[in-house]
Amino acid sequence: SDSTDSFILLSIIIIMYLNSSKILLIITLLVVLVLDISTAFVPMASATSIPFTTASSNNIMTNIGEKNKKKIYPNLSINIRGGGSSETKIHSASSLVEFHNGPFWQSTLIFTAANALGWVISLLTGSHVHLDLIGTGAFAVAGLPSLVGVNSVSDVMSSRIPLSGAMMTLWGTKLAGFLFFRALKTGHDVRLDDVLSTFSGTTSFWIVSLLWGLLCSLPHTLGTTSSLSFGITADTPITTKLGIVLYAVGIAFETLADLQKWNFKQSNPKGFCNVGVWSLSQHPNWFGNLLLWSGIFMINAPVLVKTLPLSSSFLQRIWGSKRLLLALLSPLFLWTLFSGQANGSITPALELANKKYGNDPKYQQYISEVPLIFPNPLKWFDSKS
Repeated sequence: SDSTDSFILLSIIIIMYLNSSKILLIITLLVVLVLDISTAFVPMASATSIPFTTASSNNIMTNIGEKNKKKIYPNLSINIRGGGSSETKIHSASSLVEFHNGPFWQSTLIFTAANALGWVISLLTGSHVHLDLIGTGAFAVAGLPSLVGVNSVSDVMSSRIPLSGAMMTLWGTKLAGFLFFRALKTGHDVRLDDVLSTFSGTTSFWIVSLLWGLLCSLPHTLGTTSSLSFGITADTPITTKLGIVLYAVGIAFETLADLQKWNFKQSNPKGFCNVGVWSLSQHPNWFGNLLLWSGIFMINAPVLVKTLPLSSSFLQRIWGSKRLLLALLSPLFLWTLFSGQANGSITPALELANKKYGNDPKYQQYISEVPLIFPNPLKWFDSKS
């Protein structure tokens, strides 16, 4: 719709204004993706069918023109089933993609309602227990509409949208459950005492939580707006297969990191965790998180580009790829957030850690040798030899 396109355009303009260096990175990658998006990402061997109403099909044909439709859209054919049927199918080897923005706004409403609920509970109780249960749990709830009608694992694997929704719901449920369990044990987060002690601080916290949810989930929520879907078969786009691998490795890495640190802290409450995957990265849980969301992005990337006539200009193709560009903000946003937290430019986490462990020579050696986020697997092999 025009309103959604305007929203997306405004978001892109704001991001360009706030961080011009990263938009150059996005555009560079976007150019590479756009050049062969129809042939490299979407299988060309079999035609894809997309339902339309007769009226919408007539509008498309009117805009294209009978004389030019074959020249603009090779292999395009119109079949009206049953003569008087009101449904038409367009078959195209280039896989026409249409976008319907209802699912995106549905997810936005879920995130907004969840964080509004968390804000009210915080103001009324001052509790810290519900923070991650609601803030992270919103991801699990937002993924559920994609699973309506799914009865088995094979149903999930047979279509992209249920697969993407299952991935987001699984991650949200897993992480929210673990963080809620941890909150019940610890009672509160000392890092948030000052922030949540005032009305403005509490409001700011939940606004940031909402923005985090909306930005982080963009690969899935924008992916649900696309009409193009496919199962996990031999013809599946290579980006989707790669995305599944990235997600699997990422969620396993994040889960292992959380469990190892939890177990370590039970026996060494005052020590810094440097065992297992924590010997490879100072923040292996963030690495896993970044990896799994990059995987969800890769799964949905092939369907986020609008099908355009072959005669479209470069700028038209860039505009037709705006959803892809916007979805790419998710891993870029996470990288900016995690790297900023790790180096101390966003939160005082690094300063607090230095106050706590700074006098320990082993800690000083640890932070000088172990990478902040991306692991060094060679270090693990060295320790085994």
